[in-house]
Amino acid sequence: MFVIQVIPLIKDTKINNLSYFSSTNYEIGTFVEVPIRKKTYRAIVVESKPVSEHKSSLKTAHFTLHKLPEQKNISVIPSCLRETAKTLTEVYPTTTGGVLYQILSPDVRNGDYQYPNISSLTHKEETTPQILTDTIKNRYMSYRSHIRSILARRGSVMFVVPNSVDLDYAEKNLMTGIEDRIVKFSPNQTKRERIKAYEAFEDTTIAKVILTTPTHAYLDRVDLLSIIIERSGSTLYKVRTRPYLDHRTALIIHAKTTGRNILLGDILPRTEDEFFRRNEIYYTYNEETKRIAFPTPLTIIEQQDKPTTETPFSLFSNELKKRVNSTLEGRGRVFMYGARRGISPVVICIDCGFIFRCPDSHTPYSLLKTHNKAGEEERWFVSSTSGRRVRASDICDQCGSWRLRQRGIGIQQVYDECLATFPNQPVLLFDNTTADTRKKAEKIITDFYEKRNVILVGTQMAIPYLTKNGTDLSTIISLDATRSNPTWRADEDVFRLLLELREISNKEVVVQTRSKPDDLLNYATTGNLDNFYSDEIMLREQLGYPPFFTFILLSYAGNKNAVEEVESQIKNLAKSYEGNYYSNPFSQNDKILRYALFRLPANSKKLRDFIDIIRLLPPYIKIEIDPSRIV
Repeated sequence: MFVIQVIPLIKDTKINNLSYFSSTNYEIGTFVEVPIRKKTYRAIVVESKPVSEHKSSLKTAHFTLHKLPEQKNISVIPSCLRETAKTLTEVYPTTTGGVLYQILSPDVRNGDYQYPNISSLTHKEETTPQILTDTIKNRYMSYRSHIRSILARRGSVMFVVPNSVDLDYAEKNLMTGIEDRIVKFSPNQTKRERIKAYEAFEDTTIAKVILTTPTHAYLDRVDLLSIIIERSGSTLYKVRTRPYLDHRTALIIHAKTTGRNILLGDILPRTEDEFFRRNEIYYTYNEETKRIAFPTPLTIIEQQDKPTTETPFSLFSNELKKRVNSTLEGRGRVFMYGARRGISPVVICIDCGFIFRCPDSHTPYSLLKTHNKAGEEERWFVSSTSGRRVRASDICDQCGSWRLRQRGIGIQQVYDECLATFPNQPVLLFDNTTADTRKKAEKIITDFYEKRNVILVGTQMAIPYLTKNGTDLSTIISLDATRSNPTWRADEDVFRLLLELREISNKEVVVQTRSKPDDLLNYATTGNLDNFYSDEIMLREQLGYPPFFTFILLSYAGNKNAVEEVESQIKNLAKSYEGNYYSNPFSQNDKILRYALFRLPANSKKLRDFIDIIRLLPPYIKIEIDPSRIV
């Protein structure tokens, strides 16, 4: 008889280890089905010892061990993956099971696919991350060269991209000459296609190039020698559910654990990665890139028109209209970038100043326009934070006034203005309402490229779809609205956006702004990455931002008494640490959203100790490491 200790694979769990007795001695790392509170969950064996070694502890225990049911179709997770998960618990305040739940593919977690039974082999590749900074065309030239060198040594490559659109681009640009070696895991695959992908993955007669999003990036092969993370600056690598894992961090740790080399590429890698590269913590792949020369110019238009009460300002300047008309007359295509969805990001009563807000997240509602099946227009208040959607009000909830005004620039406002300004041209809208599925998104993009003299109005989510064929003219309707995103990465995000637009545009990029051009715009105009990074690193050091410090943000909500009780608990637990406590500016008296922000020196013992402390906090307190927003 044996005492089996397991880690349950349960989302957001606080349960670390559970013990059962069994007549079978299961190997460490074995997937098993375990009963927990009248339900059955998948778990991983972390310890198996004879009952004789636990006699004294079992006699004094205040509980009875449950029997582990007999297991069928046993598979074992490699020790290197368990070690990766264990190391990540030093970075994130979660359990090993919580990490494994995030990094294992859903098919493995649910038992639909057995993890390949392979030996846990540690390779001897250079594990220091390498940074590749270049345009997408040049990056893929480098990737092909790198992949060929790995395949020549009979090694396989894991090629990771943030989404399925980038996956299709990667397949087209990497498969030439190695079609029989490509294995693709896509969220859009059917069950039959997924089974074929697993079969191809398990075929070890030849080395493979595995193309995947993060969901399958932790599958293992004995010949896997290299990991490539494409578009490493993308925010999609950050998981939006507890424990808010960053797959870039996880894959770097996994590469070190398994002895594989890892390459991160983007047109503008994160500032943290560049800082590590400059300080030789990371290496430079190929040559250092200080400046990128684009064939497409970037033109800045300063709008000087004065707003009125009824018309805040003119959306399109005369200069922009001329450039758009010129492109359309030449049978060209135009992409107009808008930073916010909906007609307007904020709706306000001009009599009492009341702002319509979501009661769940306390953030201002966006005003969204849709059409029902009868073709009638409907207007909705939508929260991008909580997902709440309610009918838009005609009068103020506070004072009853009908004088409601829209403030800010929404993507639908840009779309409507396009229809009015260019009435004889086809105008397409691409946002998370019109392109909420891959099929709808591809239909819009297909229409865009099948037509000539056409305008596409879209948000950030449209850009990956334009990477393949590009557009003639790209415009940012309001740089001021784009830069108003409340994140400490705002300048980095905007600079990357400007570089990406220059990359996909064949003739020109036009940026409208109501502010004087600053260094960021000048650097984007000249493609000067080196000076941008130098300024950004210096500013972050002065402000105590990553990579010099690590942000830990605790969020909790409730009425006044509830948040005071939670805050007292946090202060008592973290009494040796200095935190900033503040309310969300949109909080209401009946439901207050509070934050506790701690910033600790990166990679310090003090940080590791603090993570161990906050691991004890209850699950209703949201804990994020280096979140994009801290206000």
